[in-house]
Amino acid sequence: MPEPSVRMFAWVAMSCLSLGAALAETSGGAAIVADRQATMQGFAKKVRLIKSFADGEDNGPAALEAAQAIFDTAQRLPTLFPEGTSLVDLPGVKTHAKPEIWGDNEGFRATAARLAGQSQALVAAIQRSDRSGTATELGAVGRVGCGACHEKFRAPLD
Repeated sequence: MPEPSVRMFAWVAMSCLSLGAALAETSGGAAIVADRQATMQGFAKKVRLIKSFADGEDNGPAALEAAQAIFDTAQRLPTLFPEGTSLVDLPGVKTHAKPEIWGDNEGFRATAARLAGQSQALVAAIQRSDRSGTATELGAVGRVGCGACHEKFRAPLD
């Protein structure tokens, strides 16, 4: 091969490798975001189920299971947000995770811990079959956990 062709081949090969690495990183980020979004959508379904219990539906075991799942997930919530998965880091991926999650990671983790503590109180209310207490604790989960996190760490939904 003449010298310019070898250089061109090397350049094309390196470009493809770089592009492949970038795509792998983005697709890995996209998978993380998709898992995170599925988890949050699961939260919404669980909250509706718990609310129906608080409103009088005879679904105590399902509501308890849902509240326990919220508690379990709240404990591992920070792991769903690895560094490099913000809306700035992944411009081609539809995510609403603001860079503040990592800029104030201590505050983010503290908010997740408050969600875990509040969801534990929710579990206890359901275990007591206390529908009024369940409604109160569910409201607190929304304010102290979900709402507080979304206010500071999530960009507005489109």
